[in-house]
Parts: sequence; structure tokens; C-alpha cells
Amino acid sequence: MFSDNKMIDIKEIEDKYIANIYHKRPIAINKGKGIKLWDIDGKEYLDCMGGWGVSSVGHSHPDLVQAITNQAQTLITCTGTLYNPVRAKLGEKLCSISPKGLNQVFFTNSGAEAIECAIKLARKYTGKSEIIAFKKAFHGRTFGALSATWKPKYKKPFEPLVPGFKHVGQNIDEINQNIGPNTAAILIEPIQGEGGVILPKIDFINSLQELCKKNNILIIADEIQAGMARTGKMFSSEHFNLFPDIMCVAKGLAGGFPIGAPLAKNEIWESLNKGEHG
Repeated sequence: MFSDNKMIDIKEIEDKYIANIYHKRPIAINKGKGIKLWDIDGKEYLDCMGGWGVSSVGHSHPDLVQAITNQAQTLITCTGTLYNPVRAKLGEKLCSISPKGLNQVFFTNSGAEAIECAIKLARKYTGKSEIIAFKKAFHGRTFGALSATWKPKYKKPFEPLVPGFKHVGQNIDEINQNIGPNTAAILIEPIQGEGGVILPKIDFINSLQELCKKNNILIIADEIQAGMARTGKMFSSEHFNLFPDIMCVAKGLAGGFPIGAPLAKNEIWESLNKGEHG
């Protein structure tokens, strides 16, 4: 039970038992509805965080609540070694709304896991190991995703990271200078999020696609933050006529429920042998 000062009690318990890796604000949120949150004392807030971009349909959306409830009452989990009708329909739906050519999907628990899978796919399919990413990029905090992330403060304490990553500016000449015989893919956020909501020029995207085609380099689009209609189109790639070979989505994909998904062309998935990813 909590005392009359519930905030102090909650803070003490959470600080004691929950790993202290976030900058905390002295607010204890108890419930949410739509764009609103309420703390333990009933004070109302507008949620400008959205769970770091996952609550794309707001809190406790009735359709989402019903979908989660129905599934929990039917089946909690189903291993990939068995077939499942809900997973089948979700895969079909996601592929049907995705950019042309992205015909198969794999489901993960997070965006970082989707990026890890994309890196493995690019390396296996091409037989090459180098990935070019961009300055100011953010792709996650697991080791592969962190290696593709730009900001030194996230990376320095955990080096050495995964080798084979280069970072460049959004400049075709600079990219061309960094392409080598071992370049497997270019990993790009069509709209950079943490980097400052940076939009590329369409001419740059056109030149990037031509350069990749000329050099047999895959394009991996990180749509984890900007995808799922967050920018007015289903995927931010659509604003720039970008057609990736691999695309990663998560966050808004399930409105706050943990899920991620790398999509890719059939022939790219076919490069993986059974058991090489899971």
C-alpha cells in the first residue's frame, strides 16, 4: 500500500528496483485516453511524448484494446515453426501497403531488432559486409543498430562495436568516395528523426538510388519513427519516391504494443537458410 504521498512512495520503489537509465520527471502516470494522460492524483496532461513515438492512435484506443483482448483470450504466442491465421493476415496486409517489391516480412519485438535483421539480410544477400549510414542518424541501441547510429555519446562507452560501418553526409560525392567493393548497403532514415527532423532533397534521393543501382548496393529504409502514416503518407519514403530493397518498421505499427518488422524483396529473404535468423 502507498502512503498519503503516493508520488514519494512510487519514486522510492521505482528508483530502488528499476534500472535507473532514464532522466526522470517527478510525475507518476496512472492512465491515458487518446492524447491525454492522468497522474496518480488525477491531474490531466497532454501527452507530447507518445511513448517516444509509439502511441500513434493514442492511449487506450477502443479498437486496439479490443484487438489485444481478443487475441489474449485466443492465443498468446505462436512459434514460427507453426502456421497462424492472424500472423498470415497481418503479413499480407503489411506487404500490401508497403513500397513496391517488399513482398515478405518477418516480425520482431522492436525496431532495433528489425534493424539487426536488415543488417544480416544485407550482408548475407550481397556477400559483402560494409554498411554506409548517415551522420546524425539514429537506428537503435543494440550492437548492430548502435554501430549504425551516429551520435558518439551513445557509442563511445560500448566500443568496440560491430565493424564495417561508415557515416557520411547527405552528399552524393561523399557517398561515392566511401563506396568500395565490400559495400553491401546504404542505411537511411528517409526523414531523420533524432537528428533534427531533417528532410532530404528529392534530387539527392534520386541520385542515391541511381548510385546504388549502378554499384549493386542495397537501400535499407529505416521507417521505424517516420513510418506508419506519421508524416501524412503511410511511409516517409513515399514523399521522395524512394523504393528501398529492405524496410524496417516498428513503433506506430501496433500503437504501443511491442512489435517490429523488417520487410524485403523475396530474393533477399531467400538468401537466408533455415535457422540463420529468428
